[in-house]
Amino acid sequence: MNYLEQLSIGFTVFSDLCGVVALNSGALSEVLEENTEYLVIGCFPRTMRLLFEQAGSGDRNNLALNYINLIETPLTKAQVLIDDFCSGALSISSRKEIKGEPGWASWYPLIDYARCTVCGQCANFCLFGVYDKTPEKITVVNPKGCKDQCPACARICPSAAIIFPKYKHGGAVGGSDDIDEKAELQRQTRDIESILGDDIYLALQKRKAKRQSIIREEEMNKAIMERDTAINKINKAE
Repeated sequence: MNYLEQLSIGFTVFSDLCGVVALNSGALSEVLEENTEYLVIGCFPRTMRLLFEQAGSGDRNNLALNYINLIETPLTKAQVLIDDFCSGALSISSRKEIKGEPGWASWYPLIDYARCTVCGQCANFCLFGVYDKTPEKITVVNPKGCKDQCPACARICPSAAIIFPKYKHGGAVGGSDDIDEKAELQRQTRDIESILGDDIYLALQKRKAKRQSIIREEEMNKAIMERDTAINKINKAE
């Protein structure tokens, strides 16, 4: 951060890019102008690309995004890459910060549609209504419903198509660009056996039934709250 401020350039800081994309993607899309080239500094490029795509970067004409992976790039090399990108840029010293939602860990999955086969295993497994499944596409519709530090759906994805940007151990689950397909297949086999057992389809059916039970319980609790609110209003009116 200090290095960027020394360069007398304009830059935007996203204190929680995942949180902004999930709940306020418009703030990110407003930063991106057409016919402009940007340097994005953060985690794995695969993860950052998916986050920007989710925020609508693909709708911008002639928008070019370059990435620096601070997880794997030495600081001195990152500074050289920044210098190269900024050479010849106008000297406009400005700093803008966009923050995520306070108190939310912004732990949720991204789907790499280049790898997703729409098998639906993630949606069938998840108990918390994070995914929506249609014959054409799997979509993350309830990111805040995801349970913090639970990447189980990514572990059992047969296509390694699910990323948790804040997963700290890298690999396909953490959004790494270099995926060892053989090693991932071996890991998936171990994780599926550990999480789902021998009968995968029976396990998924049980998970689906449990999810429906949770949804019914939530609906009942909501109905009770609405009823109690109505009763309180009647009592106050009397």
